Amino acid sequence: MDSLGHPATFAESRLPVIVDGLRLAGAAYVPNDARALVLLLHGIPSINPPEPGDTGYPGLARRFAAEGFAAAWIDMRAARNSPGFFSIEGWVRDALAALYAASSLDGAQGLPVAIVGSSAGGAVAAEVAKRGAPVKALCLLAAPAKWLSFASGPAEALRRITVEAGMAVAPAVLEDPSVWAAEFESVQTETSITQVGCPVLIVHGTEDDVVPVDHAQRIADRSGRAELRIIEGAGHHLRRDEGAVTTVIDFLHRQFG
Repeated sequence: MDSLGHPATFAESRLPVIVDGLRLAGAAYVPNDARALVLLLHGIPSINPPEPGDTGYPGLARRFAAEGFAAAWIDMRAARNSPGFFSIEGWVRDALAALYAASSLDGAQGLPVAIVGSSAGGAVAAEVAKRGAPVKALCLLAAPAKWLSFASGPAEALRRITVEAGMAVAPAVLEDPSVWAAEFESVQTETSITQVGCPVLIVHGTEDDVVPVDHAQRIADRSGRAELRIIEGAGHHLRRDEGAVTTVIDFLHRQFG
């Protein structure tokens, strides 16, 4: 049921995204008379197994579709079921391609677009909006203002990506990660957000043990116009927090009526 109590029906479509020769995994759920298109961007994955019952981003997309939004998810390069070598600039290109691919689907053409980015996906989402993509609303969940995990240098950044996240990088990066790591300096939420003109919602949990909650205020301060919602007791994985998801849905309903 949607928020008005109407039965929710929607069709599932494969998301046809090919970027830099890579065919990325993704799908979309498009209800009849969708009011907007929502693109979901994940963060840096973990090698740990998912929590029992976790339906992942496909489940979150179906939740948005049940609320009357066309909703698309994508595994960006090197994450989960998508091929390729990880780079943050590569993820920006993946997100842009996914946005335009989703916008071309039957039932989604011409719809206003919102991006919901989680953690590192929030940094990517803000950069996509900054670069002029037709984004009408932006939601950042537990997004870092700066790249905390990579502050200690290229070697540590490489270890976190290859060991902790289990993602592949190009062979040249293994030999010298300095240029690869420098890309993180050009894709930073607190910088990108200053050039984002659409409505912005920032959501963060007080118990986030990955990105400290003060990062949310830093992003909001740099935006100067964003709505800030702090969820008491919530951790880092806000897509699994009912209060956070409801906050995002309410924001999108207000933006797209």
